[in-house]
Amino acid sequence: MIFRNLAVANLCAIAFGLIFNSIAISQDEVRPISEVDIWNLPPLPVYPGAYEANWDSLSKYEVPEWFREAKLGIWSHWDPQSVPEQGDWYARRMYIEGERHYEHCLKTYGHPSEFGYKDLCGLWTCDQWDPDGFVNLAVETGGKYFTALANHHDNYDLWDSKYQPWNSVNLGPKKDVIGIWGEAARKRGLPFGVTVHATPARTWGQFMSVRYTSDKSGPKKGVPYDAVAATLQDGKGALWEGLDPRDLYGPPHVKEQDANSSPFANQFMWRVDDLLKYNPDLLYFDESVGLNQVDLGVKMGFGHLAPQIAANYYNKSMAMNQGKQIAVLNIKEVGGKRNSLGTQEEAETVSHSLVKDSEKKTETSIEAYPFQTDDSIGPWHMDVNRPYSHDARWVIHKLIENVSKNGNLLLGIPQRAQGNVDPEAVEICHNIGAWLKTNGEGIYGSRPFEVYKSENGPVFFTRKDGHVYASCLKWPQTQQLVMPELRLGSATVGVVSEIELLGSSDKILFEQTEQSLTVQLPPTQPNAIAAVFKIVHDKDWVNDDDPGVHYYGWTHRVNRDRGEFNNDVYDSRNRGDRCTFKFNGTGIKIVSNINSDSGDLVVLIDGQFDKTVDLARGNACDVQQIVYQSSDLSDGEHQIDVVNASDKLVVIDAFIVRREVE
Repeated sequence: MIFRNLAVANLCAIAFGLIFNSIAISQDEVRPISEVDIWNLPPLPVYPGAYEANWDSLSKYEVPEWFREAKLGIWSHWDPQSVPEQGDWYARRMYIEGERHYEHCLKTYGHPSEFGYKDLCGLWTCDQWDPDGFVNLAVETGGKYFTALANHHDNYDLWDSKYQPWNSVNLGPKKDVIGIWGEAARKRGLPFGVTVHATPARTWGQFMSVRYTSDKSGPKKGVPYDAVAATLQDGKGALWEGLDPRDLYGPPHVKEQDANSSPFANQFMWRVDDLLKYNPDLLYFDESVGLNQVDLGVKMGFGHLAPQIAANYYNKSMAMNQGKQIAVLNIKEVGGKRNSLGTQEEAETVSHSLVKDSEKKTETSIEAYPFQTDDSIGPWHMDVNRPYSHDARWVIHKLIENVSKNGNLLLGIPQRAQGNVDPEAVEICHNIGAWLKTNGEGIYGSRPFEVYKSENGPVFFTRKDGHVYASCLKWPQTQQLVMPELRLGSATVGVVSEIELLGSSDKILFEQTEQSLTVQLPPTQPNAIAAVFKIVHDKDWVNDDDPGVHYYGWTHRVNRDRGEFNNDVYDSRNRGDRCTFKFNGTGIKIVSNINSDSGDLVVLIDGQFDKTVDLARGNACDVQQIVYQSSDLSDGEHQIDVVNASDKLVVIDAFIVRREVE
């Protein structure tokens, strides 16, 4: 066969999935969950399907278009740790003598030998929670997907959890929080994601271990905290009656123990699998993908668990969604300065396999594959001492920079202890939404331009539908915007015919020369946060990464500086790698590179073989070459498939669609 057929694999995934699901159900019938020892679970089998639990297999994954189009997600980062309203990591720091959270616990609730996190969970009643209202606020903010915290490092689950009795149905609100969030998000048409933070290294290694210590000084010196003293029988009459504290705190252990080989690791994997019953569009982990980092004396990262998690999620998601690959998996520290993997080569393979997530930092250049930065307008968990640190201007500037580099922004909106949102947070959200309502055209559905930023100041570029968008973060005092990147004769921009300032009716005057594009600015800036210019030009090619262009097995190369259209290409060295593009028109051309070492492409139009294209021409690498064209198609929708027919290097740079009828 010339190419590998992913569609067939998808169908197989569905078939195997149905079989596997019936097996899983029968296992539950034989051994009810109430009788399962959650600390002695077997290894989780990977759900059968198109993907195997190794990075080579997973690297055939392609990020779904819904995520690439969305750009902005809104996040509810809210759980029992919100109750004290003292910020993040309360469940750990309340057990560390000298920490302000410890002092707060001592003064507000009592000593942690008597009042522990088990007791705090019961106080999270969520009696002011309006899930529909919060999701409506997410939509008003301009969010195009919604995510909710499924558990944090504290080890409490916010759903009807099979493998963790300490959950929101049994204790606290007595509600399936994740199920309710998912229903609210989907009522508004938003993809729904869940974020998982109770990973082995963080929870087993960092949060559980401090609960088995004691004060080192003072009147309670040496008195064990509640994790040692509390038992199932002690819960009689308490809010947590019927629950065993050991299931929340874990058995005693040292933090140096290998978390990924601990009893907690198997339990964690089964809990993640159980969470998939909500069919999340996005699954996020607050954990590194590899094992090359140490934090607070604990070796962090998923290591061998990561490919198992990915294959299980992708296969199960495809089985639940008629074979469609709509799943997005976020894990941290893939490549870059904080690469948690063994080599950069491994990082490149893994970067094909998931969507890299970065917390509170933006990438330094355009990334070959979509990524996500997560941040918040305040602390991750509400802190009444400093509730909001960022305004709408900061958020929009962060979003613009992320999108210009091929990223999304996942934005946290802090909730108060029982679920309500402050008027100040609502105002910030409304200001973000108002800007996006006018200027979102240059954000949503866009792709990176050949460079992300102008050399002449804080002007960030995106492109969409053949147009370039220039987002100006600071209005120039000279009343001129000079952009050398959009000069006449550049690799990506043709002759500019019109410029529109979004949100303004002013006529925009400009001059394009071989040195730059100079825009004469109107007397006033239409929006104080940022101004977005829509630039229309005549080189409206379909770039290799535009919406609708899909790849199986190809590698994206960016920032090449070789004169290629948009400074990027997709390339392949493997026979059978395939590219597919659906278009409306009467003809199509392929733009590629040619040189003496290149291989062959096979082109199919509407599923029928049309031509084999030899790219081995000339001696040097010539870019932006039209290597194939079809000009006699009927006016309407067509599909072109381009397949590597050799084991040599082949490249796709762009497509040119002819839409007129001759």
